[in-house]
Formats: sequence, structure tokens, C-alpha cells
Amino acid sequence: VTMASSGMRRFPILLALLAGAEAFSLTGPLLRPASSSPLLRSSRGPVPRVGAANFCAKLVTSDDRTGTLPWKESVAGAEHRLLYMPFLDWQLQFLRDNLELKDLPFEEHLSKQESTKKPAVIESWQYESPEFRKIRLTYIDAGQNAQVFNSVWYPRHSYDAPILGIDFLAFGPKKVLAIMDLQPLSQDEEYLEKYITPLVPLRDKYQDLCGRMSSRFYDEAKFFSKELLFGRFDNDQPVMESLYPAMKEYVEYYLKTIRDLKPDESEEFQAKVKEMQREYDQYSAEKDPAVGLFTTYWGKDWAEDFTHNFLFSESEPVPKEEDEKEKAATA
Repeated sequence: VTMASSGMRRFPILLALLAGAEAFSLTGPLLRPASSSPLLRSSRGPVPRVGAANFCAKLVTSDDRTGTLPWKESVAGAEHRLLYMPFLDWQLQFLRDNLELKDLPFEEHLSKQESTKKPAVIESWQYESPEFRKIRLTYIDAGQNAQVFNSVWYPRHSYDAPILGIDFLAFGPKKVLAIMDLQPLSQDEEYLEKYITPLVPLRDKYQDLCGRMSSRFYDEAKFFSKELLFGRFDNDQPVMESLYPAMKEYVEYYLKTIRDLKPDESEEFQAKVKEMQREYDQYSAEKDPAVGLFTTYWGKDWAEDFTHNFLFSESEPVPKEEDEKEKAATA
């Protein structure tokens, strides 16, 4: 299966999204394992992972692997552009220059995978800082079939600020999609006035990124703001002309916003924020159509593991209908 026109029929959500007015998630399931990594532990206790014997539990760090960046050539061949590699390169440098960055180890098999089905590689990096409990970055290179850059920043629970979500995708030169948002944890009017309304002047600078998502796959009134940047293009020219400077401005604005806040260390406040972030992860894990893309290149088990144990590590898998029927039959 490829992401070319014939293969896209295998992904009705992505096909509808790129052909019409649908939206891709910001971002971007096997069960959470018991692990020494703080991100892989659940406050509700460890849940045994299905198929855990297939995977190595070794933990790796990100800085040990950034020496290979930026990648110089696509795994599919030198003729294919690494469209979003400048975005990954800039963001990593920005993190180093502006944060007291600390590596956040995670499981080795989730850090990098190469497809055995067709030329494709996915690699991820993860950090924390005094302001952020988790900052994750992922790049997918499948030549012309797929170029994807995803980054999500989770503030510490002492801040109720939005989560920064970035998802830039290209499925061939004529199917380019960009989403970037300060994803609100609440739709309360006072909350939106504090965190989202100030984005209006910044968003207005990038008129080609002022599109609107459809609510077909996502509830726009939940974890999305009205000031998100959204663009769909039939060529990749806007990637460096508009999207690149927009990303830099949004990231710089977001960090300043966080640093202007006074952290609330009270147990009640942090518990509330923790639950809101957990709800964000659960919602995103259940709605994210990228799982189909992961499955195509790296298999269903790995795709589910990656979704719940790295991308949205506070989420829990929702039992599938067939699993429920089997459980009922054996009860």
C-alpha cells in the first residue's frame, strides 16, 4: 500500500481530508507498560502491554541521536526533498538556545523505525524543561509519498496554558497540509480571552494560513482554538514562504506566554490541569487518523504502541468491538 492515489483509498479519512475540507490532528495503540520512564507510568497503575514480548524495553535518549541531524537525503532517494527538515532543525536549536533542556528517555523501539514494506523512516525525540513536562518531535520521511513533521509541547501542571500543537504534512507536492495551534484546555470564555484572543494579530499576518477545519472528524469546540493556523495547498511553495516564518513566530510567542505566567504549585490546581491534559491525550489518541499511516508502514501493533506510549502517553486504549465480543464469549 502506498500513499499515492491508489493507496490513499486505503485511508478514507486522509483522502477526504486532503481532497476536501477535512482536518488532520495535531499531532500526532498498545497499552502503557510498566517502565522506569516517568512518561510511561500511569497514575492509575501500569497496564500490561499486549504483545510486549515483541518489543525491547531498553530506554534511549534523544541527544545521543541528534548528531545525525539534519538528514541529508531521503530514504527514498536523493531526488526527494526532506520538505520539513528545516523546521525540525530550527526547533531543536531553539530548544537548546532558550530552555534548560533535559533529555526525557523513552523506549528504543518507539524512537526510530524503518519500514520493511517500502522506503520510509520515522524518528522521534523527547525533552523536558522547568516550564514543560514534555516536548516531543517526530519526523516521517517516505520520499514523495509522505513528509511529516509533528511537534507537541505540554506545559508543567503548574500552568493551565494551552498545549502547542504542530502538524505539517505533505503527500506528494500537490497535497500539502499545515496545522498549528495553541490548543486550549478549556473553552471557558475567560480562559480563551487570556490565552487565545491575543493570537489574533499574529494569525492575521498569515492570510494563506487562515483556513478553517471541518468538524467532520474533530469537535472544533474541544482542544482547538479559533485562531489556529490552517492551510491546504496544491504546491509546496508556501512551506518556506509562509509556514516557516509563521512557525517561528508562534513558537517564540508561545514560550514568552508561558514565561509570563506565574506557576500555581497548589495540589488542587495541578490535579485539575493534569486531568485536562489527560483528557487532551485521550481525545487526540482516539481521533488521530495518523494511526492508519503508521500502520501502513510499521504495522498495527507498533502504530498502537507508538500512539499510546509516546504520542499521547496519558491516554488509555479503548477496547475494540471484537475484543469486547471475545471477552463476553469467554466470560
